[in-house]
Amino acid sequence: MKKLSRSVLQVSLRLVLLLILVIVFAYLLLSWSPLDPINAYLGGNVFAVSEAQKSLLESQLALDQGVGQRLLHWLGGLMQGDLGYSSLYQQPVSSVIAERLPISLLLIALSWICSLVFGYLLGLTAAVYRGGWLDRIIQKFAWLMVCMPSFWLAMLLISLFSIALSLTPVCCAAPIGMTFTEQSLASMLQHLLLPVVTLTAVSMAPIMLHTREKVIDVLQSDYVQYSLAHGDGLSKVVLFHVIRNSLLPAIILQFATVAELFGGSLIAESVFSFPGVGASIVKAGLASDMGLLMGCTLISALLVFGGNLIASLLSRRFMLEAKDA
Repeated sequence: MKKLSRSVLQVSLRLVLLLILVIVFAYLLLSWSPLDPINAYLGGNVFAVSEAQKSLLESQLALDQGVGQRLLHWLGGLMQGDLGYSSLYQQPVSSVIAERLPISLLLIALSWICSLVFGYLLGLTAAVYRGGWLDRIIQKFAWLMVCMPSFWLAMLLISLFSIALSLTPVCCAAPIGMTFTEQSLASMLQHLLLPVVTLTAVSMAPIMLHTREKVIDVLQSDYVQYSLAHGDGLSKVVLFHVIRNSLLPAIILQFATVAELFGGSLIAESVFSFPGVGASIVKAGLASDMGLLMGCTLISALLVFGGNLIASLLSRRFMLEAKDA
């Protein structure tokens, strides 16, 4: 128990240090962007204002201060729970994130669960029927998904199911004129279907390939061979031995790949016009909205680090239990 507590403290401190470094480097990189924040704020119509008005805007946006001063000012506001003001949406960054984060979390959570379940089941099936036609098809599908860009798959699904077959909406999280929560459950599922399928397909390949190799190792172990030699059927061996020894590593890997899933959600939200955090990051980047970019960067870093923290803790506990056994 002491070893596990020490591991929790070490991993937490390491992730906090990494989070601080991410915030600092992200702010510096955004400050050194070649895009002109004033021009972006005015919608490219910078010559329509006088020099006095431009200077006033620079003062209001704190662009007349040095990078270090702006960073310290932003960190000071962060300590007080203030994420700043979004020049793009003309409202506090916390309000923008609070409005859009639930949709992103729902999309990521559904994709996370689906990719884990289907990826594990397909990997398990491929290992059980190792060398057969089913194994070869599953492996080829996994490698195809590894190589396929998520935005290209999203456009293919839109072309097929939304345009050609007219089975799903072309875009957006809700019908025009309605918010996400105002629509019916059937309409929600209809709008979520293609984004979830896209993220699930491109993120479950590592689970499939990892589970296949892990299950093969378990099937070749001495205790499984002993169980089979004493007349236990394959279904019983899979249920009582294989799943027990291969499911936890798949869950650990899934938590460790939250970063890839979040990166895929950025693209999926942009392609499907979902009003989530991912789409807000893209819009804020194009508009040089420093406040919103930093707020979204902080939230995304917390999500990724949270997934990595859970994966590290589960992995350390798994190794400690294996060592004690």
